[in-house]
Amino acid sequence: MKRLTYEFVKEQFEKEGYELLSKEYVNNRTKLKYRCPKGHEHAIKFGDWKQNRRCPICSREKGVDKRRIPLKFIRTSFKKENYILLSTEYKNCEQKLDYICSKGHRHSISWHNWKSGWRCPICQHERLSILLSGENHPNWKGGIACEPYCPVWLDKGFKKSILERDNYQCQNPDCWGTGSKLTGHHIDYNKKNCDPFNIITICDSCNTRANFNREYWKKFYKKIMEEKILIKEVFNYGERNSLDKI
Repeated sequence: MKRLTYEFVKEQFEKEGYELLSKEYVNNRTKLKYRCPKGHEHAIKFGDWKQNRRCPICSREKGVDKRRIPLKFIRTSFKKENYILLSTEYKNCEQKLDYICSKGHRHSISWHNWKSGWRCPICQHERLSILLSGENHPNWKGGIACEPYCPVWLDKGFKKSILERDNYQCQNPDCWGTGSKLTGHHIDYNKKNCDPFNIITICDSCNTRANFNREYWKKFYKKIMEEKILIKEVFNYGERNSLDKI
């Protein structure tokens, strides 16, 4: 059987726009390095080449192109819901596609999330704000959050005395340590009740947590305050006994 020459093999590659990078040909089982017409570099046996195998990268790209959803189809899907698709090309389902929603909000979304039912987050936020506002909110207490604080709350000295009493520390033993500043929390959530024993020092993070499941936190901080009062009474009783003995 006549042995193929390097020049013959090189010519077969060049006929299809491939550039043979290998400088010698051994046999049809030896891999030959090449550069395809699209610039991908790879290697192939000449035996496989004769079986019409070509650049695997180009082959994968062709497969993706065949499976890729046409941009026209995506635009139609957006249009059905009065969205305007701004993006002019589609690469894959994870690519962010720019749009203008039916209310004029500009945003972006992946085709994967669109198919999953996601839509304009600004519209979603507006809908939730309406649904969960006022008496529709699970923490609605008749509008007491809008009521003014008691007059003494405006006294900086009063607030400072609360902080000093609590040693300038968050009094929540389960504090996550993520708060940036301390605040006085009204245990019974009544802003007009500024009795010192109705106010406890906690960080802003714990104060935010206390806005949910209020009955739990009311009992939680009330118990802490009762323990503080008890300790203070025991301390004062001990002091009075010591003075009586002098």
